[in-house]
Amino acid sequence: MSVETVGSPPPEADQVRSVLEQQLPEIISSFNQVLRDQYGMVGISVGGFTVVPESAMTSKVTCDQDGCSVS
Repeated sequence: MSVETVGSPPPEADQVRSVLEQQLPEIISSFNQVLRDQYGMVGISVGGFTVVPESAMTSKVTCDQDGCSVS
């Protein structure tokens, strides 16, 4: 799986992307397990997600079917 960079990320984003790409199958598997075990959601699977820097969390993050944006 690949991780897509959107916007103008800082230089350290390349390292974060590399780590996420390596661990993405395990991360998604973990999300799916949490959905089943903690929320009782069965028959569905996480297909993707957006990683947003904590510094952006003071901004408004909006998502649709195509992706997320920070404003």
